[in-house]
Amino acid sequence: MFGWLRIFVGMTVVFVILAQQARQAGAGALDWTACSDAVTDSDASAGDRLSPSLPDNAASLTLAPSTRYDEDIIVYTAHQGWLSRIYLLRTDGSVITFFEYEFYYLADLEVVNNEVYVAEAFAPRVLQVDLDTGDLDVVVDDWSLYYFYDLAFDGTYFYLNEWDLNRYDINGTKDGMASFDGPARGGAWDGAYYWTLNDEENVIKCWDISQWPTITEVPENAFAPPSPHCRGLWFDGQHFWTAESIEDTLGYIYQFDYDWSVIKQWLEPAFQGWSACVVRPSMPDPVPTLSQWGMIAMTVLLIPVGVAVFRRMKRCEA
Repeated sequence: MFGWLRIFVGMTVVFVILAQQARQAGAGALDWTACSDAVTDSDASAGDRLSPSLPDNAASLTLAPSTRYDEDIIVYTAHQGWLSRIYLLRTDGSVITFFEYEFYYLADLEVVNNEVYVAEAFAPRVLQVDLDTGDLDVVVDDWSLYYFYDLAFDGTYFYLNEWDLNRYDINGTKDGMASFDGPARGGAWDGAYYWTLNDEENVIKCWDISQWPTITEVPENAFAPPSPHCRGLWFDGQHFWTAESIEDTLGYIYQFDYDWSVIKQWLEPAFQGWSACVVRPSMPDPVPTLSQWGMIAMTVLLIPVGVAVFRRMKRCEA
């Protein structure tokens, strides 16, 4: 009996060691790497993918293995001159990583099915952002217009203001326009109304678009943003988000209510910010490592050994 028992204990110890190695290997696979020097291809069209390349200091920008995919991540856009950046931030405001793009002016953000979309102000485009690689997929590419600063999605259509209010389906196909007055530097949909941030008047306006293409302002719902420097607008299901754009000075990212009362604020990681939103990246399906395969095999082997030990002990008792 004791011979079988020694075998069982020994295999259990091996199982525990392999399990620990598998956990360590799995943790190391969760690294994210910052990218820079993204595309400058102005000839790309809808459906094209624009891919950034790794910077010289990529190794120093690699995330620690402790980075968790099940935590909310703040996505933030900023621009300086001819460069734009998309930052990924933890909810304490610390920087996870960023992607840098040359000859881009990335502005307002929107989240659709936990995927991030961004408006482009150097071209009339909406781009889908791959948060793992920094790649940009062209979705809306409407060269009958000039630029997009704002972006909102009502569950069916994107809304973008440039001269008029233009709307597009999720694939980037245009579905008409409506007469619209006033500049918008941010747009959001709260499930009932379309909201725009007007920086010239320092006001967030409310619009009823249920009778499209007729748009009706709801002036009694208007309110001021947290500061006159705010740009971009996003709604998280309960509160609005925006970011300050101040030259040569760090501003704040704000989460705020309908009465402009600030719920929470974070110091921006770079000046001349524009927009902020929140996503929860999903855990990728893991591919078993060598250690994990060993753990699986050991589990299969331990089952009959355990049964044999149990039966032998029963016979000895009898």
